[in-house]
Amino acid sequence: MGEIDLALTMACDWLGNVVGPDGCWPSQRVPVLADESPGPAIEERTPFVAAVGLLALEGISRPDSPELAMLIDRSRGFLVRTMRSPGIWAYLDGFVPDCDDTACASMALSGAHPWIAFGRNRGLGLAARVPDGRFRTWMAGPRADLDIDAVVNANMIAWLGEHTDCRGAADFVIAACSGPASAALIFYDHPVDLAQAVARAVRRGAEVLRPALSGVSRIATEVLEDAAATPFRLAQALEVADSLDTVPFALRDQAVARLVREVMEHGRSRSDTIYLGITPPAPPGCRYHSDALATALTLAALARACGRGDGI
Repeated sequence: MGEIDLALTMACDWLGNVVGPDGCWPSQRVPVLADESPGPAIEERTPFVAAVGLLALEGISRPDSPELAMLIDRSRGFLVRTMRSPGIWAYLDGFVPDCDDTACASMALSGAHPWIAFGRNRGLGLAARVPDGRFRTWMAGPRADLDIDAVVNANMIAWLGEHTDCRGAADFVIAACSGPASAALIFYDHPVDLAQAVARAVRRGAEVLRPALSGVSRIATEVLEDAAATPFRLAQALEVADSLDTVPFALRDQAVARLVREVMEHGRSRSDTIYLGITPPAPPGCRYHSDALATALTLAALARACGRGDGI
């Protein structure tokens, strides 16, 4: 067994052991203290991490690992149990439903539940727009018209697809990819978050976002060329690069080698900041982490490296 195969097996085993019997993916809220140091981590049970974890594992086939199939099944069960009628999700119990959780969970469940299969929730998704056509983050509440994030908009387009009502959101996302992407992010921490969401949307058939791909490729290449990039960001950038198939294999192979070393050394892939707590109902001044999500992204990157397919 080669190193990459061993790393794949280690990552798959670790992930299978940490995802709960009920399908909940472990994640933590980490307060930022007054001196900018991280405070004690607070465990959370959110459908969002399970949803994006499942999206990371899309297309991976490991016939030698029935455990992975079982993990996917129980993760989908967790999404079904946290769903509200008619197919919407909130980040946590007590929060208002939001577009990001709903889009990602709907994509992750796909046809696995009749409400999603028959599109019962799509009307609520399309209604969650401000007058210029961009999608809100929160579906309701006092900040519904204020907190508008480009990654959330890309995820909504990925879910809703080629819909005329998505045009304003698409223009917003394309402009964000062409300029300083960070200016269009509120809850996300890095431009590669946007690049990953756009690449996923185009991969799922959202041709309206294809004009953004040159900017997406640039963002991913910058991460892959960065010697200080964290394993989490490398895995995200590799998902983009493998989707576009425009980044040189040599650059991708270097990143894969770094991910193999990460898993061999730590048994998993360590998380960077997934997203930020900025405004209510999220507690302000927090960063969110999940080694489970980082490991899923790494597992997927290593699996693709073992058998790369065609790009978008």
